[in-house]
Amino acid sequence: MRCSGGREMNRREVLGEGWKWLRLAVAAALLYPLLRFLGFKVPRKPRRVEVHKSLKVTGFIIEHEFIIFDGAKGPWAVSRKCTHLGCRLNYREKEHILLCPCHQSRFSPQGRRLAGPAQRNLPTFPVAALHEGEDKGYVVTL
Repeated sequence: MRCSGGREMNRREVLGEGWKWLRLAVAAALLYPLLRFLGFKVPRKPRRVEVHKSLKVTGFIIEHEFIIFDGAKGPWAVSRKCTHLGCRLNYREKEHILLCPCHQSRFSPQGRRLAGPAQRNLPTFPVAALHEGEDKGYVVTL
């Protein structure tokens, strides 16, 4: 067998090289679980926000972190944090768009990106009625 320098390797050198690689592979196999443990992040618990307002008047409710819209399929909530740099979005009711005041990214009320430097859609959150059959409040799970 020849080494990378072109000279002939004897049996002892070949076994020595193999032993080095075997030790490296065993060390990597033993360290892998430890490295996975150190990189583990505890998933964030969902947070429930109660909104004690009605959608009947305007068709939307603006809160600090989200906007609740009402449609044919029921209410939904969209984040107010722009996916570009995190600026707080404003809702333009006449145009039916969410607009970022920092860099003019535009989003639909469903959270779809329409234009601007933002590359991703807005996160949406599930919405449930606070009291079954009533329109006197909602629970948004963030």
